Amino acid sequence: MSKQFTASALIYLTANVANSAIPFLLMPVLTRALTPTDYGLVAMFTLFVTLAGAFTGLSMHGAVAVRYFQRDEQRFARYIGACLRILVIATLAALVVIAVGAPWFESITQLPRSWLFAGILVASANVVISIRLSLWQMRQQATKFGAFQVSQSLLNVTLSLLFVLALGMAWQGRALAQVFVSVGFMLLAFWWLRGGQVARPVGSDDTRDILKFGVPLIPHVAGSLAIGLADRFMIANMLDVAQAGLYTVALQIGMGMGLLTESFNRVYAPWLMGALARPDAARDVRIVRGTYSYFLIVTVLALALGLTAPWLLGIIVGPAFQAAAPLVLYIAMGFAFGGMYYMVTNYVFFASRTARLAMVTLAAGACNVALTWCLIKRNGAVGAAQAFMISQALLFVGTWWLARGSHRMPWLKALAPGRARAMEAAE
Repeated sequence: MSKQFTASALIYLTANVANSAIPFLLMPVLTRALTPTDYGLVAMFTLFVTLAGAFTGLSMHGAVAVRYFQRDEQRFARYIGACLRILVIATLAALVVIAVGAPWFESITQLPRSWLFAGILVASANVVISIRLSLWQMRQQATKFGAFQVSQSLLNVTLSLLFVLALGMAWQGRALAQVFVSVGFMLLAFWWLRGGQVARPVGSDDTRDILKFGVPLIPHVAGSLAIGLADRFMIANMLDVAQAGLYTVALQIGMGMGLLTESFNRVYAPWLMGALARPDAARDVRIVRGTYSYFLIVTVLALALGLTAPWLLGIIVGPAFQAAAPLVLYIAMGFAFGGMYYMVTNYVFFASRTARLAMVTLAAGACNVALTWCLIKRNGAVGAAQAFMISQALLFVGTWWLARGSHRMPWLKALAPGRARAMEAAE
């Protein structure tokens, strides 16, 4: 991999660290300024935004990334226009659903109705931001990507501290910061899409293509959400919101693993897609060996994070949140399995077998919901962490099995040194 690859990887890592580290950076302050219940309500608002974004966005940023290389500039501008038109319609539909089902949504999220509407707004704004970031990523403009995301992160932290500490707004201050930052940077994203990058859609072909890409992924998204969000919703409803706050602290510590693996995949995935398009048996052996080494590295890092969690929490969080330490090991291992999943799911996307991937993800999500319910009843919040780890492992194994049938790679041959050297020599 070239020096440009390494430089881009560092930029993406820095941007992702800045963006994903917001909860971690705010943790020492918020866990001392807020109660576990307040912290749990912040988590519920963030979860609701994620849930809403999955259905208003329809994975459009993924469609944009795939179609970028398949359309000329003018056709692609119309494609972006079609994405934005679908987003507007989906957002309006989501607002209607919330208005009709407000009592039920208020019950399961513990959030007032006004904040549910605000969550829909934030979710839709984030879709526009994701499309803008996806375009920069496909054009290999890592500097613009990083500057945009880091600026967004810095403003998010600044406003959160201002609202919570200076104005004493409790959990509402943290949520309000997300609203202001998301809407503001959505407007910036629109501004950066000017100059012919967005055009009025013509006909319905692009709309059908976007829906054809995104709708089959709805079960995939639903499964991912069941794995990633069900735990806190179930803890809040089966135990209480304060326990959800403790679980969220442990999740944010373990999320360091997810930050590393996601940042690596942002650069690795485009490189792998290009490599797979050019058959090379010797190179495939090296890719598989590197993948196995990656599996080992993330496992060791997750174990180290879990074992040092009591010491880390003693430094980072307030006394009321120290009870989160036992959960970190399971959550860190779950994110390690998530990193392994990234390494194999790219083959499925390369082969365009998203419908099958959706079934695997949905099955893993269903298992996660069942396991979370059973293990929370047995072990409390620790059970939710255990369920997260197990479901992530199931998702990884199922996706790896699917990847083996989607694109042939020397998964076994790479383990045999003699055969691998022969392949490299022949090449």
